[in-house]
Amino acid sequence: MTQSLDITLSEAGKTNIVTHDGVALTLRAVSEEDAGLLTRFYDSLSPDDMRFRFLSAQAHLSTAQLTAMVTVDHRHREHLLAFRPDNGELVASLLIAADEAFDVAEVAVSVASAYKGRGVGWSLLHHAVELARERGIRRLRCIESRANSDAIEVERALGFRSSDYEGDATVALLEIDLR
Repeated sequence: MTQSLDITLSEAGKTNIVTHDGVALTLRAVSEEDAGLLTRFYDSLSPDDMRFRFLSAQAHLSTAQLTAMVTVDHRHREHLLAFRPDNGELVASLLIAADEAFDVAEVAVSVASAYKGRGVGWSLLHHAVELARERGIRRLRCIESRANSDAIEVERALGFRSSDYEGDATVALLEIDLR
């Protein structure tokens, strides 16, 4: 069943998922009040995780990055936060950004170090694939550092194909066709 494009992801309320390792997560749309929470979350990531997420050697979010993360339109851009329902801990972040025609969307996932290897990234990426399908998006893509072999492995396991990223040999483009 295809959702109307007028129904935003945030109107769906909270979503509960459980990873293959049994980690229960509650997903909800970001709000501007989450700025401090997101700053602390990204500050807690390892230097490699920050480099893999932003494809640069930065230690902290810039003001512009933080603003872009909390001021999504919930239609073409959605940012979902994944919390443990038992203690409210922020475990991961899932950002989906679609082009104006809902033809192609880019997805980015960040996972707290304590939850790596527990299926959180796989579950969030799978959720992103399903959301993109429901919204009628034709293709979903991830841009990854070639050094981020764990993320590339997860994406390939979900059916993403890898190709060269034009202009940068250190980066791979991973895409999945959804139609």
